[in-house]
Amino acid sequence: MNSSAFTLGEEINNRKIRYVLYSNLWDKFIYPDIDLDFSKWRSIKYLNSDESDLNDDIATIPRNIGGLYLFYVKCKIITGMTEFPFYIGRAQLTSGQNLQKRVKEYFQKFAKDDERPKITRMIRYWGADLYLAYYPLPENEHIINVERDIINSLLLPMNDLIPDKQTKQAIKAFDI
Repeated sequence: MNSSAFTLGEEINNRKIRYVLYSNLWDKFIYPDIDLDFSKWRSIKYLNSDESDLNDDIATIPRNIGGLYLFYVKCKIITGMTEFPFYIGRAQLTSGQNLQKRVKEYFQKFAKDDERPKITRMIRYWGADLYLAYYPLPENEHIINVERDIINSLLLPMNDLIPDKQTKQAIKAFDI
């Protein structure tokens, strides 16, 4: 094998992501009073053009509310069809936390300190195509419950913690 093929293979392997597509988990997610249609989320490019800092659009994220946020990668080949959700998170509104502050922390803290390896990997390998969608929600308890149930339903590849005990055991037992 020539070295360029080996290098390409290594680069491809480093970017391999595993998704679990299991509709029985999706069927457990029921929030009739919240319309999570993706068109209702605000979406921005996460990093600036040279990936050295956050995109200026981060300043448009509200600081006076909590909510959900979703990191996803957008491929430009077949737009609208090749968008890959990577990580769902939450930001509660407290005296020390809000939606804007929380999404900034991923770049300022986690990616730079390698504190969370999957987040570091997400930003390092897909930063040029990494987007952030956010969905403001006014009630902290609702934010916690909806995030938990989305994690349990979608099993996104960069979310480490699976709140549902049975699902967590199944994933661990079968190395999913």
